[in-house]
Amino acid sequence: MQTRTTRRARAAAAVVLAALGSTVLVTGTQPATAAETTLTVHVAPDGDDADPGTKSQPLRTVEAARDALAGRTSAEDRGTVIVHGGEYVLDDAIDLTGPEHSWVTYRAAAGEKARLTGAHALDAQGWRPLADLSEEELAKPQFSSNTRLDSPALREGVWVYDLGAEGIDPGTLYKNGFNWLPQPFAPELVVDGGTQTLAQFPNQEGCTGADSSCHLYGDGGKWKVPATNDLIQWTLRDRFGMEPDWGISGTTPRAQFEDKKQQLANPADRDTWSQDEMRKMTPPLYEVGGRLLEGNRYQGWAPEGVPEIIDHGTRGFGAYSHIPVQADPQELTDVDNTTYETEAWLSGYLGNNYANDMVRLVSWSGTTMYAKYPSMYWPRNDYTKVKAMNILSEMDVEGEYYIDRHAGNDVVYYKPAGGTMEGKSATLRAFDDNIFRLEGTTGVRIEDLSMSDSLVSAVQLLDAEKTLIDGVDISNVSMDAIRIGETTESITALPDYETVRGGHNNIVQNSYLHDLGGGGVLLGGGDRSTLERGNNVARNNEIARFSRLATYTPAGYLYGVGNSFENNYVHDAPHMAVQIMGNDMRVNHNYFYDLVKNAGDQGVVYTGRDYTYLGNEVAYNLFDTIGGSNDAFYMDDGVSGMRFHHNVVKNAHSGVFFQSGHSNKATDNVFIDVDQTGHDQLYHRNGEIGLPVPNGWVVQSRYNSFLDVRPGEKYSATEGGVARWHRHYTDGKARYSDGKPIVFPEIGDWYVPRVTATGADCKKADYAPAATNGCDRATVWENPNSLYVPARNAIDRSVIIGGGEYRAGENSFANPAATYRLATWSDAINTNLSKPASLEAAGLDLDTLSFSYTGEVAQTFGQEWVATWNRLVTRDGIGLPGGPAAG
Repeated sequence: MQTRTTRRARAAAAVVLAALGSTVLVTGTQPATAAETTLTVHVAPDGDDADPGTKSQPLRTVEAARDALAGRTSAEDRGTVIVHGGEYVLDDAIDLTGPEHSWVTYRAAAGEKARLTGAHALDAQGWRPLADLSEEELAKPQFSSNTRLDSPALREGVWVYDLGAEGIDPGTLYKNGFNWLPQPFAPELVVDGGTQTLAQFPNQEGCTGADSSCHLYGDGGKWKVPATNDLIQWTLRDRFGMEPDWGISGTTPRAQFEDKKQQLANPADRDTWSQDEMRKMTPPLYEVGGRLLEGNRYQGWAPEGVPEIIDHGTRGFGAYSHIPVQADPQELTDVDNTTYETEAWLSGYLGNNYANDMVRLVSWSGTTMYAKYPSMYWPRNDYTKVKAMNILSEMDVEGEYYIDRHAGNDVVYYKPAGGTMEGKSATLRAFDDNIFRLEGTTGVRIEDLSMSDSLVSAVQLLDAEKTLIDGVDISNVSMDAIRIGETTESITALPDYETVRGGHNNIVQNSYLHDLGGGGVLLGGGDRSTLERGNNVARNNEIARFSRLATYTPAGYLYGVGNSFENNYVHDAPHMAVQIMGNDMRVNHNYFYDLVKNAGDQGVVYTGRDYTYLGNEVAYNLFDTIGGSNDAFYMDDGVSGMRFHHNVVKNAHSGVFFQSGHSNKATDNVFIDVDQTGHDQLYHRNGEIGLPVPNGWVVQSRYNSFLDVRPGEKYSATEGGVARWHRHYTDGKARYSDGKPIVFPEIGDWYVPRVTATGADCKKADYAPAATNGCDRATVWENPNSLYVPARNAIDRSVIIGGGEYRAGENSFANPAATYRLATWSDAINTNLSKPASLEAAGLDLDTLSFSYTGEVAQTFGQEWVATWNRLVTRDGIGLPGGPAAG
């Protein structure tokens, strides 16, 4: 929909075009040359879109400047929009499409700070102390919820703002979380530049160790905290089936995705459910205890009553066909908002310790709390770790706020620091569009601009070529700062998940991306079927305080082929920093600091579930301070072909994790105060008859998509595609950053263990140690070319200072007896170690990351090794101003 601003901008374009005429205005700081002239238009907050766009008579909106240059620019005749200092509040995205809007630079005027924002200013005159409202005013419907602040302590220092009176949309709270398709996040209150806290319980932040005061827990088992029993699931087996079967029971949303439904007899039943269907599935049901019983705290969080449960008729699979799958509780009507909360949520970890989720509280009866919306995974008491949020009656500390949307009340309640809003500036982040959206453009540059306050992503590129985003400051957006390409509407676990429309040769550099609900830069691009590179790059950026609102939203997403994340300083986040889903990527020369602070089963760099993610390199990075029991590099579920070399890992539980994959190499790394340099798991751990392997259908399907021709199967490569992949990974033309060839000749010998007669993958019923049908021990569990055998891995030439060695997994079979570990199929597991007693003894200068030629490391590995290290790994090469010692 066009807003008044957009229509005015477009109408004014004709005026500016007339002023430009056939004359080229050269008013920018970059002089025109014979080969390249510059069309320049100026924009200023006090400009007028009816003016000609000169420096002395600037336009008022960037949209008008865009339209003035539309169709007039080319590689030889670039356009420039100079945005002068000040704030520009957007009602719509700045859309740039196709050749018409290509070859234009949008940049801040030299020495001036220009900010594009979606935030609506909350006028200072609109804020009023709650205590100043008269009884008559408090009796008005829009203030009817104020009585939930039912004590002098709660009411003290509270200020209110009537959004409805100002015509400001209060927004909506949607269900978001891991594997749920992202929806716009709720508006956020920003005061004096800082995002405030949605009213919550508990209030505490930053707990470590066994301190349970920051969250609500069940039995605390997975988090190693004392059992608080605040929220306990009951009748779990009656409602979801046996815990080991949750993935095949059909009773949870995760079990309704394609990969979990391949055991169903009818192929028509194997497709993934829609998200609308999943949102109607059976939610958690809590028995409250612990802190929630103190003063019957929970009884204010929702109205009293038992909700109507709608049974939509669907049932679980097989042995669980008697269990209602869509037992959908309805919200209570006619809620007394003067007494009860109307929109409270639980947000955090519900069914695992690595992916967040949220459910809405519907009502309570006795000590039972009813929720709406399911957890993606089977809810578990040992994994429960949540906050209760969006609760006015819990707004008890400074900095907390609440937006009352009930019955169109649309009022902000806020407890400001110091008890006053006087002298403070406030905005409401309510803009649910991109700041810039580029589609099919070439040669666009966005330089030195500040962007903030979007409920989605700040910059979106689709099919864009040769874009340069340089020196920007992006903050307070609810999703990712910059997205190059878009993902398919699937989940990362499925074979058809991919990025599309990523374009080529787009660069994000020298920028500060911070305080983000989601991630930093999504680097999609390249074609995995052809192995054509995207060559999209994020470099020399600082990315900080991201993943505030969602998990699996890293500082750098590397999807597709041939994209790079280099020389970045990434710090302060609860989850991973980089996710690799593709081929021939580089994650080099970065400084990763204080990450994965509130998650488990994770790594700073994460990749998984694909044997075909080949040729990826993680090198010359400093990993410093990794939370929990997590790893620097987590190679999950059969992922293969990873190279991790010349990194420093410091202050962490673990360095690398190998999970049953092939041809992964961790060599020439330094581990300082790391409990273990690495560890592993083998598919063998599930026992000799443990077929199919975990997530077997996914990893097989992804393998088939590129490396195996399977006529008639949904996921299958072509003969030409397989030949192309074999050629690419055997001819040595592709190179790592140090010049070594990217070669995996073994991929021509890899195979999925299959029944010889039928070609079906081996299952438990097909297997016997000495079977003759292709499903025997030697073929499935011992041949190094079987995809289930973790062969050709290495962790070699490790420097260990003040920490522990590699912890190898081990699994045994009987009849006949045999024991397996990585070293069974790999020659270099925990080999060639140097273990100096200190940094000094090692000869390592942590400020420069260089080794001396006389220390123990040089004596162990030789001076040539030291020379190579010092050439490749330097302080100046790490993405941190001032070097790693600054951490």
